[in-house]
Amino acid sequence: MPIDSSANDPRTIWQSQPTEPSKMTLVMIRHKTQQLQEKTRRELLSETAALLFLVGCEGVGLWWVHSAVLRPAFALAIVWTLAGLYLVDRRNLSGAAEIEVSLSTGLESYRREVERQRYLSSRFLRWTFAPTLLAIVALSTYLLTIAMHHPGFLRAEMPFFTLLGLWFVLLFLLRMRKQRDLQRELDQLSEVERSNNS
Repeated sequence: MPIDSSANDPRTIWQSQPTEPSKMTLVMIRHKTQQLQEKTRRELLSETAALLFLVGCEGVGLWWVHSAVLRPAFALAIVWTLAGLYLVDRRNLSGAAEIEVSLSTGLESYRREVERQRYLSSRFLRWTFAPTLLAIVALSTYLLTIAMHHPGFLRAEMPFFTLLGLWFVLLFLLRMRKQRDLQRELDQLSEVERSNNS
């Protein structure tokens, strides 16, 4: 009777070993939570700076354009952007204190921080992207009315409109990708919670 040599092969023996689910330690969870909090703070700071810059640009548009239709569009964009800035920052300041207090709860604190990031990312379309789009549509309308009186102006502005369109598409795609990544993180967190509870 031939001897099965694969039964003594170290690679086969190693591959046939049962695997244990990875158990995250509390220290690892706290470290990941703190990293995520730092990332959220940096993103909030950069988003606040971007929104303030946007308000400045919309203010310039309001001052520069003298159309009875377009001026209210710029004013609405300014109010919309400031409201979004207030609502997002107010929610995050209260959320940050809550996370700091509950850091000892481990996975739950990490889950709340990931959900806070997802909340921020989902609010982006309504409170940042939409008023920016409104201001750009108002500016584009104004520039197109100038172009009707000066045909060479439109040709000179085409690179600007092309870059603006590409920037908007890229920004939208990056935000959607971030939403998917955060959802994947929450799914992985649920798996870790299940494996740690078993």
